[in-house]
Amino acid sequence: MKRVHLTAERRLLAWIALVAGILGATLLAAGHHGLSAHYFSTQGSPVIALLCVVLVGLALRPVRLRFEPRAPGAFAAGAIALLIALATWTGTHWLMLDYQLARDTQMAVFDARIFESGKLAQPLAPFWRPFALALIPDFLLDIPGHALLVSTYLPGNALLRTLFARVAEPQLANPVLLAIAILALWDIARRTLGSCPAAVWVALATVVLSAQVLVAAMTPYAMTAHLVFNLVWLWLFLRDRPWLHACAMAVGLYAMGLHQVVFHPLFAGPFILTLLAARRWALFGAYALVYAAGVLFWFAYPSLIASMADVVPQTGSAAGVAPFVEGRILPLFTDRATGGVGYMVYNLLRLCAWMPLFVAPFVALAWPDVRHGRGIALPLFAGFALTLAAMFVLLPYQGHGWGYRYVHGLIGNLALLAGYGFVRWRQKDRETAGGTFAVTTGLTALLTLPWLAWSAHAFLAPHERVYRALAGQTADFVIVDTDSDRALIDQVRNRADLSNRPLLLSSRGLSEQQVATLCAMGTVTFADAPALARHGVRVPPDVQGDGRERRSPRYAALVGLAGDLDCGKPLD
Repeated sequence: MKRVHLTAERRLLAWIALVAGILGATLLAAGHHGLSAHYFSTQGSPVIALLCVVLVGLALRPVRLRFEPRAPGAFAAGAIALLIALATWTGTHWLMLDYQLARDTQMAVFDARIFESGKLAQPLAPFWRPFALALIPDFLLDIPGHALLVSTYLPGNALLRTLFARVAEPQLANPVLLAIAILALWDIARRTLGSCPAAVWVALATVVLSAQVLVAAMTPYAMTAHLVFNLVWLWLFLRDRPWLHACAMAVGLYAMGLHQVVFHPLFAGPFILTLLAARRWALFGAYALVYAAGVLFWFAYPSLIASMADVVPQTGSAAGVAPFVEGRILPLFTDRATGGVGYMVYNLLRLCAWMPLFVAPFVALAWPDVRHGRGIALPLFAGFALTLAAMFVLLPYQGHGWGYRYVHGLIGNLALLAGYGFVRWRQKDRETAGGTFAVTTGLTALLTLPWLAWSAHAFLAPHERVYRALAGQTADFVIVDTDSDRALIDQVRNRADLSNRPLLLSSRGLSEQQVATLCAMGTVTFADAPALARHGVRVPPDVQGDGRERRSPRYAALVGLAGDLDCGKPLD
């Protein structure tokens, strides 16, 4: 039997396949419950299996294809960016149904509607303040007495949606931002990898063929904005002109306020530190001062919102910088859930599944460039590694998301590192590197992209049908059974001005007296999973692993009270 000789690069493919296969099989065999396990078992695991098969196949029998393209010009990059923008805009409505699945995305739309009215927070009428947590059960800024309604997230992402709402429609925001990210990445790649035109195409393909990038751009998630702001910042920083550095600082200030402060500094920090190595003390000092001021400003932002409405909180994250840190940052360190390592394994495998299959080996091959500090490889890698470390410490569990969204803003880093890795492999074996690239992108993406896009739609569609059924009721109020069924909590959503009808309320946030008050004001419908199922709308199963109590005693008491008051209305 002929012995197969494995080069270092082909051994790397085999090792990646082995590690991914063992980790994936272990997670599946463990039988974990929860969103992370559910997403991986139903979406990511088939792609990981395909990744293992393809990488082992390429390790044992490499495909030798010549890949000698011309460098992509401005026209090609612009055409690709326009095509992706149109595709993701269409997918927003057709594939993702213009539905905000996670509370993160719901609150981006919630805040944007407030900003469209010319306010930074929506005053809540005194009558409705006791109902605030029933109307908006999660991620509501803790203003005393709930005098104002606005989310706990910083406003940058919602402000971008507001801007697009004024000129077109808010659903265009992320598709257009993604197009800008592609153009910025193209220019960075041709400047850093331009000696190898094929590597520029690898960098572009990393983004264009990424199911994570494309599907996220079809949602209101802030992660697309993080990606484009990071790439535009890097484009300005690398051009190294005084006025462009000033622009980069401005971009960085806004990027910190997109939704959470932490993400952009972890990306930009390693690049800013290179100024120290270059002994550019004045420029480093300018960046350090601007970023320190930016962190303080965004930490203080909730208290500024409260003070604008003459509300002066004494405690909580809206009370100032120190209470913000105490109420929002320290609990991330102290209120630790178990299973951090397991969550991170899920996260990384989901990232590999939702990215093009060539990314992992090409990024691994870039390690010598990282280790020796060639080009910008070291700060690219450092930003990604720092973000992973921070998320492991602060928030290993990501909940909903397509791929691993907490590193979404660093996908540009992975794209450029993949370009570095491609160059290194191509220098050793011109034909095999090109063949590997052509096979993994041209064949596997044709399978993985449609599968992951369909799986995202299939997961989301039942939730959208439930919300449509609830929002279509003719009652004045719909009390959703969030005591018995955790899967229904995200269906409770209302406009900040409470102009929608019916108003949807979480049963967890209501007392019997409050239900009696609602009964005195109009008709009330109670909606739990069995009632919705009887009307042909199946509630997606709770995947948290704690089972389902079909009707809790507290919820049953609320239903009984409404029956006694003769104000209940059956589901339409």
